[in-house]
Amino acid sequence: MKEKHIIKECKYHGQTEHILEKCRNAYRCKKCRSNNVSKRRKSIKEKLVKLFGGECKICGYKKYIGALEFHHLDPENKKFSLGCSGLTRSFEKALEEAKKCILVCANCHRELESIKN
Repeated sequence: MKEKHIIKECKYHGQTEHILEKCRNAYRCKKCRSNNVSKRRKSIKEKLVKLFGGECKICGYKKYIGALEFHHLDPENKKFSLGCSGLTRSFEKALEEAKKCILVCANCHRELESIKN
């Protein structure tokens, strides 16, 4: 079923597209919705990174959280990736998946991935 869209006034973005959210049965600014999803993803990643030591387990890198990633130790047990799509799930589900991983920087992650191929 196609989503319903209208142009409506948003107190933050002015005249902009709104989408009908069925769970609330109300229209919501698409820009506000997108911003809130981004904030939530960032918050979940920050919590997970902190729980996993805040640095690469291989080289100790910790300058920029955006360069830290979760590497699945056993790809057979991987239910979902913890990239952007994985961080849209509940914190509990993301944590459950993260427990199957180690925290590494992007460079070390690429090296780990190239070893198994």
